[in-house]
Amino acid sequence: MSSKKTINHQEVVKQPKHKSIKIKKLILNKSIINKGTGAGGSNTNKNGLTYEEITDLDDRITIIEKNKFSNKIKFDCNEKLFIKTKQANLFKCMKDKINPNIKKAHGCKNPDECYIDEEFKNIFIIEKKFQKCSGSVCEKIQTPDFKLWQYSRTFPSYNIIYIYCLSEWFKEKCKAEIEYLDFKNIKYFWGNSDTYKDDIIKFIINYK
Repeated sequence: MSSKKTINHQEVVKQPKHKSIKIKKLILNKSIINKGTGAGGSNTNKNGLTYEEITDLDDRITIIEKNKFSNKIKFDCNEKLFIKTKQANLFKCMKDKINPNIKKAHGCKNPDECYIDEEFKNIFIIEKKFQKCSGSVCEKIQTPDFKLWQYSRTFPSYNIIYIYCLSEWFKEKCKAEIEYLDFKNIKYFWGNSDTYKDDIIKFIINYK
């Protein structure tokens, strides 16, 4: 007689379909919650634009001349000319102005947005910070002194104006850090403000 056991298909316990559906829904809901709770990939509006894109000043400028790593522009409210660049393109378009003896530093390589005033030798570096839940993000706006020092050494012929573009979260959650920025005279603007673009453009074009 064979020792092979005959399987009675009626005895096989199957996972009920409704339980399987519930498990799938639970996993999906969990992933959605996790996706929208921190800064990371959640800094988008209902149209899918990131915080960097929402606060970009492109809709307030006219391009006068296009170059490989930068554009010569003017703000629509003024005739003054600036060079606009961002990220690593700042160092590429300013290659001949960089002090070759300065070592590269972390966090000082890719500004979110940058405007260069050749007339008064000013470089406006805009760093954008978005956050909507608790975490250690406040520490990210505690470092302007080092970045000013590093950028100033890297571009010794220019005056560095370091600017923060912050989401409203920082106003209530990072009060000591905001007080420190005021103390050190580091300029910051609230990117969620209806007047953000007007305010920061006015600051840039009137700075001397």
